[in-house]
Parts: sequence; C-alpha cells; structure tokens
Amino acid sequence: MPPRSKIYDLPQDLREELNERLVSTGFQGYDGLTQWLEERGFKLSRSAVHRYGQDLQEEFEEAMGDVRKTTELARAMATNQEDESGHLIDATARIVQDQLLRISIAMRKAEDDPAKAAKQLGSVTRALAEIGRVSLGQKKWARELRLEVAREAAEAAEGAMASQGMTRESIDAIKRDILGIA
Repeated sequence: MPPRSKIYDLPQDLREELNERLVSTGFQGYDGLTQWLEERGFKLSRSAVHRYGQDLQEEFEEAMGDVRKTTELARAMATNQEDESGHLIDATARIVQDQLLRISIAMRKAEDDPAKAAKQLGSVTRALAEIGRVSLGQKKWARELRLEVAREAAEAAEGAMASQGMTRESIDAIKRDILGIA
C-alpha cells in the first residue's frame, strides 16, 4: 500500500479549497496550485499535488457519470411512464449508497483520528438509513396504490358482471383473481 498523501495532512478547509480549485481549473495548473499552497505555509511537491488531483479527477468524472446516468433514467421514466413501482428511487438509492460507501472508504484512508472517523462514519450511516426509509416508504406506497387500483377495478368489474347476469359465485371468483386472493 502506498504511503498516505501529504495532501491529507492539510487542514480540511484548505483541502476543500484545493478541491474546488482543481475542479474549476479542469484539473490543470499544478505549478500554480503548488505555489498557492506554499504561500499558505504548506510545501508540497508538484507531483504530490498532481497525484492527488488525478485521483480527485477520477472520482469527479465517475460521480458526474453517475449523475448523467440518473438524469437520463429520470428523463426516460418521465417520458415513458409514471414511476409507480419506484424504479427511479431505487436506482437513485443504489447510486447514493455506492457513493456513501466510497466516501466511507475515503474517510477511513484519510483520517488518522479514529474518533473523528467514527463521527463521520456515523453521518454516513444515518444517510444510508434515511435512504432505506425513503425506499421502503416508496415501495409501501406503490403496493398500496396497486391494491387500490385493483379494488377499483374489481368493483367496476363486479357492476358490469352483475348487469350481465353472472352468478354471485362467478363474480366473486373473478374479483378474487383481480385482487390476487387465492
């Protein structure tokens, strides 16, 4: 395992500003970024900043790819059908869960202080739990909606079948089929 990057020894606010500068410059200008860090009292090699920038760029491009996929999925769902079964929420939840897992791995690599890492991991865990609650709630809502639609269809069918002179036994059997009752 390679040694931990000195970039992770920077104060968090400075590292966040470095991340912003890397993204805003299109992951270029490493000489200027090295000089900027030195002006703030941190002497790092250009190659250390470049390696860190390359890793951040990979993560950034992967995250942007996920965003594009989710956006395309949302467009397809909106134009093709109502998302009653929750495919969009499920897909989004999977992407967010994947990102939270990556964040927790990155935090574990970046943090030397176990107490701080545990606190951050607690935040990630709460986010995962919230995603689970949203997904379960949506699935429950979709199940209830399908049941309500089936009930309405069964009632409408019952009226139509009764007016056609079907027996009560036949009507009840068809209603059970519509409602999915064995």
